[in-house]
Amino acid sequence: MIVDWHAHVYPPELAKERRWGGDSPLTIEKLLEAHELAGIDLCVVSNTTHYLREKTAAESLAFLRRWNEYGAEIQQKYQGRIVVFSSTLPYGGEPFLKELERAIVEYGLKGVLINSSHQGAYPDDDEARPFFELVTGLGIPLMMHAPAIGFGEERMREYRLASSVGRPFDECLAISRMIVRGVFERFPGVKFVGCHLGGGICEVIGRMDYAYTLGDKASGLGSYEPMLITKRPSDYLRGLYMDTVAYHPPAVMCAYQTVGAKQLLFGSDAPPLLPLLPRAKQIIEELPITAAEREDIFGRNALKLLERQ
Repeated sequence: MIVDWHAHVYPPELAKERRWGGDSPLTIEKLLEAHELAGIDLCVVSNTTHYLREKTAAESLAFLRRWNEYGAEIQQKYQGRIVVFSSTLPYGGEPFLKELERAIVEYGLKGVLINSSHQGAYPDDDEARPFFELVTGLGIPLMMHAPAIGFGEERMREYRLASSVGRPFDECLAISRMIVRGVFERFPGVKFVGCHLGGGICEVIGRMDYAYTLGDKASGLGSYEPMLITKRPSDYLRGLYMDTVAYHPPAVMCAYQTVGAKQLLFGSDAPPLLPLLPRAKQIIEELPITAAEREDIFGRNALKLLERQ
């Protein structure tokens, strides 16, 4: 069974505003058509809520409620073909927590997506702690995706660098901060999935390890206080999941060698990037790994992660 962990749609009124090449790929109809042609059995559908970038908290909450309602509608309509994740702002406070809980408990949505940053806030901020308590208690997967544009955006407005480079940068920074700021120390049971292979975190994790293990010998690099973790950063990383959206086999192999096949989930990012779906699938098919590991990445890991404890 092939499960695509990474695909996005919008409610119809928002999808029609996002036109790529004269048309909008961000519809459930486009997703189902493309996935049927590619032989995808089940898809995790999420909404990155990029349109909340400049919204107020009240406006954002209204948009999130609309997504949850629409997500519940399509999950019921296309039962067996898709599962839908809620979206939220983890530092938004009690109204956002209540809406997330309603989406999971009443609507039956299967997980939650957050962005790696929003209006300068990151998931390791203290204000997000109640969010992690709720997600851990609900036993649902937490998927972290990049925002439309993250830090350094003033140098990324040309050549689509905000998407190709800026988004992974932001994801890598967010996961790094969550590790060293003790989020995974306090919440070891959280079922965390980093999109886009964690934004390259596997490539830099060795540097994070020496920054932690060298102690005073690395004092010239700056302070490591307050100390909020009891293990090397790589020990926490190996407990996290990542989707395979990278379109570069060596990058996927780096993640495979760092966290192992049991922690990887096949993803395509289609929609919106529909033309890349066959390529995303082919990369996994051609990796130099065992047949059992390929089955884990293509579906078994995702199905296990979606089970409520």
